[in-house]
Amino acid sequence: MTYLMILLLAAVALSALTIRLVARDGRGPQRPPVSHFVDTRFVSPLSR
Repeated sequence: MTYLMILLLAAVALSALTIRLVARDGRGPQRPPVSHFVDTRFVSPLSR
């Protein structure tokens, strides 16, 4: 019975973590990291 309770607790904790990660995802487009090099060959013509 103790093993079952530990397993249930682990499942609930992982489910809560997954739901939190899903809720925080999709915050829209983010800027690239500071160390990211922008290659001008791949920039759209309207943003030049």
